[in-house]
Amino acid sequence: MKVYTGVTGARLPRWLLADNWPMHNGAPQLATLHFSSEGPQCEPEQPAHHDYLPLHGALVLPAFIEPHAHLDKTFTIQRSPALQPGLLAAITAMHQDREHWSHDDLLQRARRALDWAAESGVSQLRTHIDWFTPDAPLAWQVIGDLDHPLCRIERVALAPLSFFTNAADAQHIAAQVAVSGPGALLGGFIHSSNWDAQAFTHLMKAAEQWQLDIDLHIDEELNADAQGMRWLANYLEHHPFSGNLTCSHSCALTQQDDALQILDQLSQQRVTLIALPMTNLLLQDAVPGRTPRQRGLTLVKEASARGIPVLLGADNVQDAFCPVGSYDPLDTLFSGLLSLQLGAAFDEASQLICHPQAFKQNDLVIFPQADVASWPLRQRQRYRLKQGVRYGDESNGA
Repeated sequence: MKVYTGVTGARLPRWLLADNWPMHNGAPQLATLHFSSEGPQCEPEQPAHHDYLPLHGALVLPAFIEPHAHLDKTFTIQRSPALQPGLLAAITAMHQDREHWSHDDLLQRARRALDWAAESGVSQLRTHIDWFTPDAPLAWQVIGDLDHPLCRIERVALAPLSFFTNAADAQHIAAQVAVSGPGALLGGFIHSSNWDAQAFTHLMKAAEQWQLDIDLHIDEELNADAQGMRWLANYLEHHPFSGNLTCSHSCALTQQDDALQILDQLSQQRVTLIALPMTNLLLQDAVPGRTPRQRGLTLVKEASARGIPVLLGADNVQDAFCPVGSYDPLDTLFSGLLSLQLGAAFDEASQLICHPQAFKQNDLVIFPQADVASWPLRQRQRYRLKQGVRYGDESNGA
């Protein structure tokens, strides 16, 4: 198997290049990347070396991240569709589908999803796993045993906020997550229908005690009175959290008069915001027989302007929450481009689906047909170049 020590003729996005990078005809000059243990050393295109892969202007991105998925729910739409539009009807359908969640059923569906994501260029996938009691469900172990040579998995314990009402239960859940090994996070579903400030406090304290990062389903609603993000911003000002915290959905920010103040507060913390364009467009403002009036997405541009890291995620894929979901981040990005009115797809918005560490790990996704104007719609062909080894086409039989 041939191992390349660099590439030449790479068309990189502007967000990945230095401010003084030379331009040619309004576009960044092509680049040569020299692979090293610290990541690629990048310079304007140089004469090709014999062990460098020539790209001839192909589009090149760091490998992708899928920051928010549900491997336990995926591919269940055929047997358990939602009977009405909206989030609560989807939750009901999912509860009914749980009777099918055997070891083999979970493993088959999750592996199929993981393969799809990895083949699309995803190098890290974070999946939320529903907890129906304070004890870890079967899916926690089944998905924890999955692996893929090109994609690392992280698991989030997704428990309703009510499971943290009792401090001892909160500690019990956090302890199970902590002993699960690396890549395990504490989560929670926080919504106006289960709001409890004391339970949220127990969740935060349990994560701190067990040194766990947190990833929350929070304020997934269009309710100006939703308390989750508002409470969290105030809590963190008085109780610093030592780990990393991710807030997924946060749709209610679009309805709240103090949303910018909340973002100002969160910008001082280690908080990442995740927007889920496909699923939230489908579920928010969903009323039978009426065209939706609102987009149901969080304040992506306002968060980015304040230096808050933002990513786009797939969320649900072919289940009651999103029958048409996809594990290809290009599909997620295209949905976000239109619904969020984002800037240039390749040169700007592509950052929202790329793994922040992938470039430093010499892990690249390459689109051999260079067409910035139509990407991502017409550039579906791609392959992976990781540590100088090419995956995903006839070059290595993958």
